[in-house]
Amino acid sequence: MRTSIPCPSCEEALTIEHFEDFSTPFTMKCPHCRAKLKETKMTPLLLLIAVIAIPLLVYLGIAVQSFLAGYFPIIEKVPTIFVFLAFCYPIYALYEAFNAVVIFNKGNLQLKKRQ
Repeated sequence: MRTSIPCPSCEEALTIEHFEDFSTPFTMKCPHCRAKLKETKMTPLLLLIAVIAIPLLVYLGIAVQSFLAGYFPIIEKVPTIFVFLAFCYPIYALYEAFNAVVIFNKGNLQLKKRQ
């Protein structure tokens, strides 16, 4: 497994930590030269995984809220997003780390063309 890949613009090393810091695969910028990057090989697969994972994560948040409401009735009045962030965020963090690993290991980075 490789430890870094070069930026297509400045040739500085990009590590897995840099990929974990990107908010989405569509808004990647080199932390060294600030060049906008795009990934062309794995993004369709990640979009397909997101279409499957997001409803599952929503269902998980609702299920956790329903479970906790049986023990703590006040939880019914709390918005589901807060329950999800409090109890299910580690699962979401693993999903984001998986995305970073896939893009880092299998992705094809290119410079984004200016429009």
